[in-house]
Amino acid sequence: MSREGVPQGRVAGLVAAGLALLLVGLLWGPDLYRLLADREAVQAWVADFGPWGPLVSVLLNTAQVLLAPLPGQTVGLVNGYLYGVGLGTLYSLAGVMLGSALAMGLARLFGRPLVVRLVGGEQLTRWDRIARRQGPAFFFLVFLFPFVPDDVICFLIGLSPLSIPYMLLLAAVGRLPGLLVASWVGASAAELPWWGWGLLAAGGVVLALLFWRYRERLEAGVVGLIRRGASSVRRRRGSGTA
Repeated sequence: MSREGVPQGRVAGLVAAGLALLLVGLLWGPDLYRLLADREAVQAWVADFGPWGPLVSVLLNTAQVLLAPLPGQTVGLVNGYLYGVGLGTLYSLAGVMLGSALAMGLARLFGRPLVVRLVGGEQLTRWDRIARRQGPAFFFLVFLFPFVPDDVICFLIGLSPLSIPYMLLLAAVGRLPGLLVASWVGASAAELPWWGWGLLAAGGVVLALLFWRYRERLEAGVVGLIRRGASSVRRRRGSGTA
């Protein structure tokens, strides 16, 4: 498959998903809204699963880091809706950090061949070139900023001599704001009217389409900001020790 074919295939999948969501909304929208708007009923249903509910949430976030089967923000939204801002953020952070620790540890233990199989040789080579000779400040900003594949960065950290416990701490701090926002949006979703749910779903599909259409430009712009920020940190540290 060519490089051009991958984004086009994903865009086609997003378009199909958007059309499916529209069809579901037209056919069962009112019934689904009445169900989802009663958050207490949904929470009671999830509570029947006992500890398995939060555990599934944590494992989904872990799998998202390692295999990226679904966007991590989706799990964060669901966690916020089901458990509120506090617990939703906690469960999301636990899963993301477990996945990050596994990615770093597996990369360090098994080396580059495993990472190539998990993230792809082309993407790994590209980000290996971007992150070469970068320190902790660069990686922290990658975790903090959107539109960059911070999951790939976890594998790169594992391939580097950087301290994994220290980088996990930076990853937790950097990822926390995004997880908090996702949980807050999910927790607030029950207060939306039916048309608010529709706008939220449509906006998510449009943003995903725009991301895949302009992915390289977005990544390049964000990477430029991150590099400038990391360079500024290095200059301040250098002047402080001079």
